[in-house]
Amino acid sequence: MRTKLSRRAAGLTEYIVIVVLVAISLVAAVKMFGWRVQEKYIGSDIQVDQLEATK
Repeated sequence: MRTKLSRRAAGLTEYIVIVVLVAISLVAAVKMFGWRVQEKYIGSDIQVDQLEATK
């Protein structure tokens, strides 16, 4: 029974480590590419404003 509990605990630990690594990766990606997304969003907003002004 102890072996079964140890395997379950090991599986849970691996799962937690994977979740933490994915979260860290996402935070790093947002920090690296966030400004590009912001530029694209601002650029599209300007284009929409220009289209509305021509109507």
